[in-house]
Amino acid sequence: MYRLIGNQFKRPAGLLGRIISRIMIKGNRYEYDKLIPELDIRPKHRLLEIGYGHGMGVERISSKYDCFVDGIDFSELMYKEATKRNRNHIKNKKVELFHGDFMDAKINPDQYDRVYCLNVIYFWDNLDLPFSKIKTVLKDHGLLCMFMAHKDFIAKMKFTLDGIFNKYAIDEVVSLLKLAGFEDISYNLENNGYIIKCRKKS
Repeated sequence: MYRLIGNQFKRPAGLLGRIISRIMIKGNRYEYDKLIPELDIRPKHRLLEIGYGHGMGVERISSKYDCFVDGIDFSELMYKEATKRNRNHIKNKKVELFHGDFMDAKINPDQYDRVYCLNVIYFWDNLDLPFSKIKTVLKDHGLLCMFMAHKDFIAKMKFTLDGIFNKYAIDEVVSLLKLAGFEDISYNLENNGYIIKCRKKS
C-alpha cells in the first residue's frame, strides 16, 4: 500500500492520483511562496518548471510577472490539470506545458533564464545527469532554484521507505551542483526543507 502511495507522489494517475494531487496542492503552497521570490524574475524572462504538477507555480508566476513559463511533467493527469488551471495564460502565449520526461525531452541549449523545481529531486536516481542537462538548457549565468525536503523529514514518512524516494543530504546536492558547473550556490532551511539557489558558470 505504501509503495502505491509513493508511486502516486512520483507520477499521479487515476482516482488515487487526484486525491494525492489535492494533498500536494495544500502542501506546496508554502514552498512556492518561499521559492518564487528567489527566482528574481525580470521582464521577458523565460522560465522552465520541471515537474509542474497541478500547475500552481506556473499560474502564480504567470499571473504576477511579465515573463514566459514553460513546464514539463511526466504525469498525464498533472498535464491535464495544469493545462486547465493555466488555460488563459496558455491562450495568451505566456505559458506552454508539455507532457513528458525532462530527461528524455529535446530542449534547445541556452534557452532559459531560470529553471526551477519543487519536490522533484527525490525521483532522480543519479543527480549528475539532470544537473548537467539543466546547466545545458540554462543561459550563461542563468539561475536554478529547487526546493527539497530535509533528508530526515523525508525518512519519517512510511511511503518513502520503499526505494521510490531518494533521500539526498544537502551537502551531497551542493557538491554535485559544483561538479555539474554551477556557482554561487546557497541554501536556506525553510519548514523542514531547503531552498537551493545557484547560477550556471559562463
